Amino acid sequence: MSVTAIAVLLPFLAAIGLGFAGSPLQGALLNLVVCSLVFVLTVLVFLAPGAGFLHGLLQADPLGMIFGALSGFVALTTAISNIDFVRGEIEHMSARRWRVYHAMCQVMLGASLLGLYADNIGLLWAAVEVATVAATLGVSLPRSASALEAAWKYFILGGVGIALALFGTMVLYLAAQPAVGPGLSAMSFSVLATHATQLDGRLLTLAFVFLLFGYGTKAALVPLHGWLPDAYAEGPAPLTTMLSGLLLNVALIAVLRFAHLMQANFSAGGGAVRPGPFLLSLGLASLLLTAFSLWGRRDARRFFGFSSIEHTGIAAFAFGIGGAAAIFAGLLHMLLHTLIKSALFQALTRAAASRGRASPGNFAFSHLRGMLATSKPLAWMLGACVFALTGLPPSGLFSSEFLIVSQTIQRQPLLSLPLGIGLVVCAIAIIRLIGPLIFNPPPPAAVPVKAGAGICTVGVHLLLVLVLAFAMPLGLVRMLSSIAGALQ
Repeated sequence: MSVTAIAVLLPFLAAIGLGFAGSPLQGALLNLVVCSLVFVLTVLVFLAPGAGFLHGLLQADPLGMIFGALSGFVALTTAISNIDFVRGEIEHMSARRWRVYHAMCQVMLGASLLGLYADNIGLLWAAVEVATVAATLGVSLPRSASALEAAWKYFILGGVGIALALFGTMVLYLAAQPAVGPGLSAMSFSVLATHATQLDGRLLTLAFVFLLFGYGTKAALVPLHGWLPDAYAEGPAPLTTMLSGLLLNVALIAVLRFAHLMQANFSAGGGAVRPGPFLLSLGLASLLLTAFSLWGRRDARRFFGFSSIEHTGIAAFAFGIGGAAAIFAGLLHMLLHTLIKSALFQALTRAAASRGRASPGNFAFSHLRGMLATSKPLAWMLGACVFALTGLPPSGLFSSEFLIVSQTIQRQPLLSLPLGIGLVVCAIAIIRLIGPLIFNPPPPAAVPVKAGAGICTVGVHLLLVLVLAFAMPLGLVRMLSSIAGALQ
């Protein structure tokens, strides 16, 4: 069996075991062991990317390998912080619900890797559907009225999105018939990319519209974003971290792969419509809506949920600009945002736990203010994460946003003004939080606490952000450049 297949199957098999695990803490430790193994496997995929007996269904191409390793890393660091989360919340959920929680975390990880490594458009759809069900169950676990409402909203909107994606998948299969004929080959990304110029352009355009709105729902692109702030605010905190670090990337990469088919067919005169305007419209709408939605938000996780909508919009906008440089910038932006946002949610979880409980309702900015007075290491880490999210120098996101803005000026100059306004307004809305969170007087009941060794995972994330943004290894530069060149 290949390393790729093992990396995908291990989380699903572990989920079965976690469903029968003993105590909640034992489940958390087993979760950490599995995530460690999966991370090692996602790194080994670079050395042996073959799919083994699943050839034709799985194919770890460079794009999937990079984001697969990123997903494994985020899952690992989240599993480390999850141990402290379980210790603090162990009395507030039954053992049965804890087992469901740990199992769903592994199902989400396995589904994300399956979506990233899938070479079959039907298998990609199935992976996203499984992740939707797992996330819905996870968000509902607190069993409060607001958590059940958030889970129901996610299920309804996600269900509509996945139904649209299924219809688009079927239409794309039909579009491939003139060039490829019936069978699994007509559902293979690698085969479709090879024959993209020969696909039925009109059917391909119809398929892309449904696929864009279907997977765009999972990527939380406006106007398909309504589920995300509620799901982030109401679900268990580590689950929120995995939602922001795994599933959004799977959906965006799916959109990018389908857009490449459209662009190749359009460039060859195959009858398809250019995908750029679709992506530019949804991306810019996501950025501008976020720019004016961040103001007045009182809950930290809901606030940074809207921030995720902003950054998925920026990446989609970069893909819409087209060209190797813009796609490179969009992929780099996804990498940096994933590392920063997952670190931020880990820091927020520890901050809320230091003030009592890391549960929904305890992430209000008024409850988290004045962290410097109670835990200096945690305060500086939290402040660094919030600042990094602004995209202002020396934030790592500055490098990707600078590339995107420069490419916009060169290729779509009329869009540079709304893009710049959106970026500036979002940066101001975020940076104004640093003072109250760090330096304001804390709530009267706040007491000094130790940050704990687990806070080191946040520092590792931020260090990786600096390396990727300003000292990226040459091998990774070549891989991303090659991917961007192939997908332009």
